[in-house]
Amino acid sequence: MNALERFIDPISGFSSKPAPFVVEIFAWYLHEIKLKDRFQTSDIGPCFDEVHMSRPANVSLVLTRLCEKNPPRLIKDSKGYRLHQNARKELALRLPQRATSTATTALLNDLTSKVRNPTHKVFLNEALLCFRHHAYRAAIVMVWNLAYSHILGRIFDAHLQDFEQQRAKVYPKLPTVTKLTDFEDYGERQVIEICRGARIFSATICKILTERLNRRNSAAHPSSATFTAVQAEDMITDLVNNVLLVTGPLPQGTNSHGSS
Repeated sequence: MNALERFIDPISGFSSKPAPFVVEIFAWYLHEIKLKDRFQTSDIGPCFDEVHMSRPANVSLVLTRLCEKNPPRLIKDSKGYRLHQNARKELALRLPQRATSTATTALLNDLTSKVRNPTHKVFLNEALLCFRHHAYRAAIVMVWNLAYSHILGRIFDAHLQDFEQQRAKVYPKLPTVTKLTDFEDYGERQVIEICRGARIFSATICKILTERLNRRNSAAHPSSATFTAVQAEDMITDLVNNVLLVTGPLPQGTNSHGSS
């Protein structure tokens, strides 16, 4: 089940809903989960494909009519479409309580027996506590801290030579890493960029880290944005399943670059 399928799974009878409703849900997903400020007509069709539903005969017409509703559900400008603020808030409230919240809590609980690093345990326990108490903004921040701390540990323990060689090429003025605390002088994006260039982690993992860093930044910086269970679940499941559980200690026989 892909991310979009997981997202719509709790919505009863989703596949039989009228096209305008389905498009609005996809629009909300593109905004809130994929972090798109605007979306294009060409973004909507593939959403139908991902969940194995037939596309409307004319997606552009559906979008136009949503813009023309009174009050409008969508706004169009030179950069593309976006949900009207009222529609965006309404959809956040209408989306059902996620059945997958239980699975997300179980995923974090299951990690507690696998995480031995004391710092990581603190981040994990706080992420779990925040998620259980619906503090989704904080849960997003804490699960990022857990994943990023893990990434730094993997670099230091298994890939430091490769990291240093690439760092010297692209950021020669940054300090040499001789202890974990030296990473405090690095920006998170710099670390991800160096890892990508050195092929320490796969391009897919680096892309996930970049996207999730954007989400963390949205949650960590003061703003009026509301963060929901949907967004926290997506962040947690993606970082746990696609970063934490695939970038751990390398089994014997795997190459030193850890091309997961």
